Amino acid sequence: MEVKGSVVKSIYNFVETQFPTQHKVWLNALPSTSADIYNDAILATQWYPIEEAVIRPTELLCQMFYQGSPRGAWEAGMYSAQEALTGVYKVFVMISTPAFLMNRAEKILSSFYAPSKVEVVESTAHTMSIHLTEWPYHNELLEYRIGGWMEKALEICGCRKLNVNISKSLVKGDEVTEFSLSWES
Repeated sequence: MEVKGSVVKSIYNFVETQFPTQHKVWLNALPSTSADIYNDAILATQWYPIEEAVIRPTELLCQMFYQGSPRGAWEAGMYSAQEALTGVYKVFVMISTPAFLMNRAEKILSSFYAPSKVEVVESTAHTMSIHLTEWPYHNELLEYRIGGWMEKALEICGCRKLNVNISKSLVKGDEVTEFSLSWES
């Protein structure tokens, strides 16, 4: 499985912004295959191997800054959405309904993660269930990262009282990873 450089760059920027005094320590602690990626120019449109570019660096940031909790992956996902959706796409996101934005999840995720397949299986005015059905690399940190991204995207859309849960998980042996989302507008 591969990931676009913009995802990799957001992890780099997350650590640099949130933990500026520890950024170099984090970079120096990366495994050599990850360090090769992070110490070179990260190209937003280039595809990178997910293990070296996302998983190992995220594991390390969770260990260093979140006492091993996957919450670090969730927060890195939120940061990534903030970075991606408040720039050029800000106006588009702000005028979108939550359902419209989340219905675009398939196109959004497949443009950053390959291969991947996402389906909206249930949608109401204030709830949604989204399934990752083709996701060959089963990893809890990836699920948390995507959950964090969804939470922040809904927040940017103006949603309040957000609740984003991973109700099923490929990592735990379920047939899909399911994100159950609810909000108030």
